[in-house]
Amino acid sequence: MNLWEILFPSKNKCILCGVKCEKHLCNICGASIRFIHERRCMKCGKGLADDYGKNTCPDCLERNYSFHSAYSCFYYVGAGRELIHKLKYEGNLEIGYILARYMAYEAKVNNLRTDIIVPVPIHESKLQRRGFNQVKIIGANLSKMLAIPMWDCLIRKRDTKDQSTLDKIGRKLNMIDAFSLNMLYNVNNMRILLIDDIYTTGSTVDECSKVLLASGAEQIYVLTAAAGVNT
Repeated sequence: MNLWEILFPSKNKCILCGVKCEKHLCNICGASIRFIHERRCMKCGKGLADDYGKNTCPDCLERNYSFHSAYSCFYYVGAGRELIHKLKYEGNLEIGYILARYMAYEAKVNNLRTDIIVPVPIHESKLQRRGFNQVKIIGANLSKMLAIPMWDCLIRKRDTKDQSTLDKIGRKLNMIDAFSLNMLYNVNNMRILLIDDIYTTGSTVDECSKVLLASGAEQIYVLTAAAGVNT
């Protein structure tokens, strides 16, 4: 690397591996994202095995979710997981644009017609530590791409435990009464696109959906960048 490259590094690099390329992701990293192409659960949107005889996954058969349906772009593994980690824990905000592009495509393919976008909030203490809510970063980009306003209208009332450290039952209990609606917003009769970075058991978005529906929302669609493989 010469002095010019040190002083003025090229921005035309893969955001994951650093190899020079004209796009945000090189062909190798882009191809390693495991997009959900197979048959999906009608409720949560996770992939279903070809030999699975039902249209609803076992998780959704056990629970009665409040949201209408959920959609995710890729599985939370490999390069997809790394993208979210770099946004969430390393503060690479450019990745918010990349994830929003994937999510905008998913919304258009599935003809998700909604009035507003609502991001899942993080608690104030976590916001102070991290400095940003990664879901709002994604949402701001997604709002421009879909030409739908984003309303940051949900409040996280308490600093819940990290969902990744809990089992399925623990995740559900962890989210009970964790959210409320900012009363400055009126969601009455609104069709809402509720967004998050990762869908695991659905406990977080389900609790958010309950609050929005109890506040008069008409219907909730969930859209996330990633979905867990085994939950």
